[in-house]
Amino acid sequence: MTLAPPFIAFLSWPQRWLLLAVLLGVAALVMFGRLGPLDQLLKAREPGGIFALEFAWTGRRATEILIAWQGLEEVVRLQTWWDYLFLLCYPLGLALACAMLADAPHNPVPLIGAFVAWAVLAAAPLDAIENLGMLLMVEYGASEALAKLTTWCAGLKFTLLLAAVGYLLTAGAATFVQRVLQP
Repeated sequence: MTLAPPFIAFLSWPQRWLLLAVLLGVAALVMFGRLGPLDQLLKAREPGGIFALEFAWTGRRATEILIAWQGLEEVVRLQTWWDYLFLLCYPLGLALACAMLADAPHNPVPLIGAFVAWAVLAAAPLDAIENLGMLLMVEYGASEALAKLTTWCAGLKFTLLLAAVGYLLTAGAATFVQRVLQP
């Protein structure tokens, strides 16, 4: 039994490329047009920006960050709400890219790509829980439990994202070399 990557069964190659372009385009617009500028406001008071709260780990550290951001609560909320749109695009885009590479001729490790394509989809609910934790901390104050939950979700999410990017880079290079050697 083999693991089929997502999207492959019902999307043609032109549809895959179109969907990938749309997902990456929307993700880039949200990231650079909304999330980046809002995060710059947060970084003016806390060098880590929103990542500082994502990886606060303790209720005490999260409280320090929230104190530094006093008066910017609406910016944190807005940045987090925009991230909900972003999290609908980047996991799907990475999963589709991994699925396309897994389905590409001459790919020496398609099974790994199929697995990573499915796994990276878990980044969306992890990011959603992380965002909810941050919104709750902004609204009701930091707690040890929320800080730990947010950090665990962020850590797992970034692990999945790095696995996807790592697969795309390494398997992409290996597939390219295979194509050159075996035209």
